[in-house]
Amino acid sequence: MLARCAHCQKTFETDRFGVQACPHCGQQVHLADPAAPAPPPVPEPPPAAPGPFAAPPVPGVMRPADPQETAAPFARRRELGFVRAWIDTWKLSALQPGLFFRAVRITDTGSALLFGVVSLTISSWFQTLYGALMGAATKGVVEQMLRQVPRSDQFEHAWVMRWVSGGSALGVVAQLVGAPFFALAVLLVSAAFFHIVLLAMRGAPRGFDATLTVVGYASAAHIIGAAPVPLLANLAGLVWYVAVVAIGLQGAQRISPNKAWTAALLPFGLVCLCCCGAFPAGLFAALRGH
Repeated sequence: MLARCAHCQKTFETDRFGVQACPHCGQQVHLADPAAPAPPPVPEPPPAAPGPFAAPPVPGVMRPADPQETAAPFARRRELGFVRAWIDTWKLSALQPGLFFRAVRITDTGSALLFGVVSLTISSWFQTLYGALMGAATKGVVEQMLRQVPRSDQFEHAWVMRWVSGGSALGVVAQLVGAPFFALAVLLVSAAFFHIVLLAMRGAPRGFDATLTVVGYASAAHIIGAAPVPLLANLAGLVWYVAVVAIGLQGAQRISPNKAWTAALLPFGLVCLCCCGAFPAGLFAALRGH
């Protein structure tokens, strides 16, 4: 029979099938027997199951309702490194809260608290330094303005100058050193407030650990407070934080969106009502004093 070499494309005569050498180029040529049975198809490996922190699937494809809980990257900081673990956790908690809090392990409350303390401390440090720098920059301008104010008016120049300059250097150092302890207190008190509201609505089936985990990791939103626009940054960070807490409570506690958003918004609403009520009362008392 006549065969063709796949390498040199030349033909040659042969009387068998199988592997043989081409008489022209010497390369090995495999001649398949057309009467031989076809080999069985190789089965394709099944697709790997996505991890709990994987990207959302294609719309229309259902996912398990309760994926297996996984430790947050920050809980594996010894394995990943502190900085990388913090950054990876920040991305998940701040940018993908629905996916993250649905799958995060709620028993690693120590890691959640440490993450929140680090996030709040970084924000507080930047705000303290910005305040000191801005105070030093505006100190001269305010001092000139105060010199034009009559001493008969009820102005305490020393107090105003201290407030404008951001306090003494010792005060700034004290704020920097005390920031982590203040952050820890804020996290615990916030978690307690949120959990009390959840208990009142019977919306804490997974206990205080779930609430504390949400509050700790949701503090990633406060890092925006490190931006050099304190008022706007704090407002944006607060709105972002409330949204992440609401989404996080819904996922971690396995509750309805109504209960989660109520628990996230009610404490801030009560604080706003108290402040709004205290301001007119103080103003009225000041007017009566005159």
